[in-house]
Amino acid sequence: MEEVRIVVRNGLWILGLAIVLATWSYARFAAYEAHIKTNEKLNELKYVVVINVGLVLFVSGMVATEDRLLARLLWLGLGAIVVVHTVLRVMASRAPDAKA
Repeated sequence: MEEVRIVVRNGLWILGLAIVLATWSYARFAAYEAHIKTNEKLNELKYVVVINVGLVLFVSGMVATEDRLLARLLWLGLGAIVVVHTVLRVMASRAPDAKA
């Protein structure tokens, strides 16, 4: 049973990084097709949200695999920053004066 826990804990950060990499790769392709910079494409809300979901999964995996309390707290702090960033970006996009 311990092996299953190890696989799940490590699976979180691996899945998170896979999501980030896949999103970045697709954004790079979409930017190439649109003849714009990758950074401009990655600033679109849909890419920001998906990358931040990947980052939260990664941070969750790091918290789950870490033994030291201080390191866990630092990872949790980073995760909180990512969640706050995501919420602020979504709220800003829904503001009446936001660009479409």
